Amino acid sequence: MAFAALDIVPVNKEGESLVYAVKTSSGKVLGIFWDQENGTSDYGFESSVVPDFLWSPDRSYVAVTAGASRSRTVTVYKAGENSLKEVSIPHELTGEKAAPLNEITDPVADGMDAVRWQPDGTLLVRFWSAQRLKDDNENQKEANVWADLDVSGAEGKIVGAGSVEPTPEPDGEESFDPERLVGTHQVSGRNPDGTNYSGKVEIRVKNGLVLLEWKIGKEVSHGTGLVVGMTLGVALDDGIAVYQIFGQSEGQSLIGFWSLGKSSVTNKEAIRIGSADMEDARVEVEKINGNYVSLREVGDGQVEGNVTISGGEIAKKVAWEVNGRKTMCQGMALGEGLAVITPAGLSVFSKRGDSLEGQSLTGKENISQESLIPAN
Repeated sequence: MAFAALDIVPVNKEGESLVYAVKTSSGKVLGIFWDQENGTSDYGFESSVVPDFLWSPDRSYVAVTAGASRSRTVTVYKAGENSLKEVSIPHELTGEKAAPLNEITDPVADGMDAVRWQPDGTLLVRFWSAQRLKDDNENQKEANVWADLDVSGAEGKIVGAGSVEPTPEPDGEESFDPERLVGTHQVSGRNPDGTNYSGKVEIRVKNGLVLLEWKIGKEVSHGTGLVVGMTLGVALDDGIAVYQIFGQSEGQSLIGFWSLGKSSVTNKEAIRIGSADMEDARVEVEKINGNYVSLREVGDGQVEGNVTISGGEIAKKVAWEVNGRKTMCQGMALGEGLAVITPAGLSVFSKRGDSLEGQSLTGKENISQESLIPAN
């Protein structure tokens, strides 16, 4: 089968603006697929975040996933010699329309991701479903829903479906044991220029600290992190990362984002512990922007400060004021977690009610408890 001559590639990066263009094999630009700065597209594509591109094995089709957490959408395009045309997908796969999946009663597909192309040419798609499953005690739980989408010509149809229950999170103030992360594991992610990478990450735990060493090709980088609840926050050599921990029957998946320097561009990464196979997951990001009073335990007393959290869904700006000195800090939020590079080091929080409860690393190994309480 002939391979399509088209590709969707980043063509330039001015400051923090990223532009993807549709190019032919000869390098001719046919049009702009997505412009980060103004969101315009010559192909009717709309998104406020960087899209993911997943080509079919014969490169006849490309599945594009984009959107905010819990409202992700998948758009499929058919690639010709000099054209890129959207494939019609059944309406029940988009927005809040009911999807025909028998495993859950009247599920609602609020968001979805393109996972991978199957050898038979079908596209495996994962939904996030607002519908609840009931366990043996009649407790309700959210569910992930899977479907195979058969893409042929200019149309797509569901040819199979399934569902899995998510791993329950710990109750109350219980936190995930970081010792379960120890070892050398597979890591994969996306660079700021849109290219993908893969390699190994070694994780050690010392005195409650999570020590990470990435080896991506010939590049080696390091990070020091804290686990609070199901959140791992990491101070990188020059940046910050935050992950949600997803327990699976044969391991854990760390799904998160990282950013270097003062950049607000967030880059996805997945670390697979043991035989975990999850490489992506949609995580609802709690609304945490606002003003807080910071209470940090120091010795037998507390240090009080003022904190203001602002910014987008994941990348945060955190204004930290202690003893009259105000500092702008870099933060990242994911799920119920928040990680912040502070003047003192690293702080990692998990939302509990209206407050954020967590730990702060000051110095090399000094860990203290810290709370962010909403200001009146």
